[in-house]
Amino acid sequence: MAAENLIEVKGLKINFGKTEAVKGVDFCVGEDDSVAIVGESGSGKSVSAMSLARLLPPPPICQVSGSVKYKGEDVYGMSAARLRKLRGGEIAYIFQEPSTSLNPVFTVGSQIAEAVRLHFPEEKNVRKRVVKALEEVGIRNPEQRYDSYPHELSGGMQQRVMIAMALSCAPKLLVADEPTTALDVTIQKQIIELLCRVRESRGMSILLITHNFGIISQLCRRVIVMFRGEIVERGLCSEVLKNPQHPYTKALMDCIPRLNDKSRKLRPIDYDKLK
Repeated sequence: MAAENLIEVKGLKINFGKTEAVKGVDFCVGEDDSVAIVGESGSGKSVSAMSLARLLPPPPICQVSGSVKYKGEDVYGMSAARLRKLRGGEIAYIFQEPSTSLNPVFTVGSQIAEAVRLHFPEEKNVRKRVVKALEEVGIRNPEQRYDSYPHELSGGMQQRVMIAMALSCAPKLLVADEPTTALDVTIQKQIIELLCRVRESRGMSILLITHNFGIISQLCRRVIVMFRGEIVERGLCSEVLKNPQHPYTKALMDCIPRLNDKSRKLRPIDYDKLK
């Protein structure tokens, strides 16, 4: 584990009215670390990730308790001005539907430039910085694509734009929330390889949120498994993938298709056995 924690979460509870979405979880993400939180829809993984930068709705819609610290600083005690610096500047997010994250009436370059101006008001050549970010994520003809609108790009290209937007402000932690869900298999592989490459080149940390055990081993060193708002298993990816201990982890792994075993059918998760 990294020597110092970027994020340290203790006793995190998240309630939406009477619904307990997260039930007192503890986890951390270190410097130059790579962690996956795995679980099916409704397990609490995405809301846990959003709580790291206070992106959840305010009370009474959502009640958050426990401790969330960024480099030892209490996130829920931060001022509005400090939060603006944290969001995007130190903790950046990539979401699973780039088409809904990008504004259709503005060019992709102008949307990335807006983030750069917010966090680097002293930057004199914003366009050059944006073009460099687009080039880094593998977008061809970045000068031309700067002036493209979201609808002119494929889903994979849109996701690359979202990654470029996140990277443009040089965050310490990149939270990738189901970044490959809406993409076909070949594009999924390209996006995971891209995230691996930029993590290594920048030395930043990644927190990957996913339901798919099949994509975590290439990108992440550690894995956390969430089930119904609780952490049921954690450890090194290599160890958990080789020898899962919890029945829910085993059930999720049984959902991974195997190309070399055509006789094997995917098994549904038997929740009665997990109680």
